[in-house]
Amino acid sequence: MSARTYTIYLIAPRVTNVDAIVKPGNDHYSVRVQGRMIGDLYVKPVQPEPPSWVELFANTGIDLTAVRAMTSSAVMLVHTGGRRFAITFGTGRSMLQPDATEERFGLKVTLNAVDPARIRSVERLTIDSPAPHSQIQARTGVDIREFGLDVDQDLLREVAGPPRDPQALGLRLTGKDALHATADFTLEQLPARLRRYLAESKKTDYRDRFPWVDHIREIKSATRRDDLDTVLTDRLQKQQLGDIWLAVPEIINWDLVDAFTYRDTPTADRHAEIDVAAFLNTLRDPTTVTVAALKRYRISAVTQDGNAPHQWSAYHCIYAEITLGTKQYVLNNGTWFEVEPSFRERIEKAFAAIPRRTRRLPNANKNEIERDYNERVARDNATYALMDRKNIPFPNAQNTIEFCDLYTNKREMIHVKPYTGSSTLSHLFAQGVTSGRLFKGDATFRKAVNNKLPTAYRLATPDDTLPAQAFTVTYAIIKEGPAPLNLPFFSKVSLNNAMTTLRALGYNVQIAKVDVKP
Repeated sequence: MSARTYTIYLIAPRVTNVDAIVKPGNDHYSVRVQGRMIGDLYVKPVQPEPPSWVELFANTGIDLTAVRAMTSSAVMLVHTGGRRFAITFGTGRSMLQPDATEERFGLKVTLNAVDPARIRSVERLTIDSPAPHSQIQARTGVDIREFGLDVDQDLLREVAGPPRDPQALGLRLTGKDALHATADFTLEQLPARLRRYLAESKKTDYRDRFPWVDHIREIKSATRRDDLDTVLTDRLQKQQLGDIWLAVPEIINWDLVDAFTYRDTPTADRHAEIDVAAFLNTLRDPTTVTVAALKRYRISAVTQDGNAPHQWSAYHCIYAEITLGTKQYVLNNGTWFEVEPSFRERIEKAFAAIPRRTRRLPNANKNEIERDYNERVARDNATYALMDRKNIPFPNAQNTIEFCDLYTNKREMIHVKPYTGSSTLSHLFAQGVTSGRLFKGDATFRKAVNNKLPTAYRLATPDDTLPAQAFTVTYAIIKEGPAPLNLPFFSKVSLNNAMTTLRALGYNVQIAKVDVKP
């Protein structure tokens, strides 16, 4: 027989009732081959309906009433190897109940079974990226390292490639939650194949070849998300805010932002930063706050004239880190993630080891925006040269690079940003890497920077190889409050990556907290 692609889900062991697996209202058939029971087939009754494109011709006088389309939906449940599987056909995925299947079953099967040197495509989710989801395909099978994955920030959602044992596993495997297996086995052979896939999913071999896969994973189970939301709202109601922040969930133009408001009215109070305690104080009864309310409340970034170029739900602005037993969870931009404990420990140790700037930077004024802070510091202190917004066209006029915000006579490149969400801080760290890499590696960029520096700060020989070890990259975070500088976990991940890259280039790297005058 010719090969076909089977879409296979593994039913979660806690789900035992058929009605909790397949939505009701379907035709049921027992599947037997040569008298042997294989499984149960559920087929959704459908009526032929006109396809959506027919509407385009509604007023043309053309009679298209005979044009009908039918979508097929079916699920077959197979019990074998002590577990239950669902094989879907057509749009059968829509027939399955939410949370009935195991997450990452297909991914684990594929990672264990595939030849790591012949990966055909990957789908990744990059933490804190403005365009987080991306799929990368190779013309031929390649080593997974060729896809340029960031092992600390990229979540591997799907991988595809030929298995090492095609006779037993199929010609091609694509794994996510479901396993898509392209193979030529028959219904009679299906239970044995499912048992083999189950065995592959139980292996931990993939951790030797892809040890970073389990560092961070997105929680897709609605039940688990609801449980974590319950913990979150309980802590908000009790004002237990130690690991809960409000943060801007995207990269914005801070030059345009004058303040933030928690109510969508012209008379709403303005705040220099978004703060979870201040937000809760605007609610009529914070002790009854719910997730539904958090998704309904709006937080706005407003300009001086009252316009709101940015607006988000309060829920999407919440950044929370919650530990339950040995498991650690992070809510970031409306999505819950689980963080592997040893990975978290490594990142926390790396953050603690980053040098802090020994000399304090000048304080920021209350409600002072980043641009004004940089200008004031450079104006009042000859140690600092203003480089903020002195962008350099590179490699052409359509692309500009900011060297840094402040440059000192001690060869220190200072990048300044108010304390906000992890996405904004991650963008700051990436800017420092881009600038540092070009400043060291490209003489044309280096000369362009030199031309924008005040004469007293310029390099004597910008054409010569840059001694990066004589330069320091400083990330300065403007943050209110007396507590030492702490960052969201995902920002620590981004900072660790930036620090590793900059140190490999030869730079010294440090961080600094800019206090705000009360």
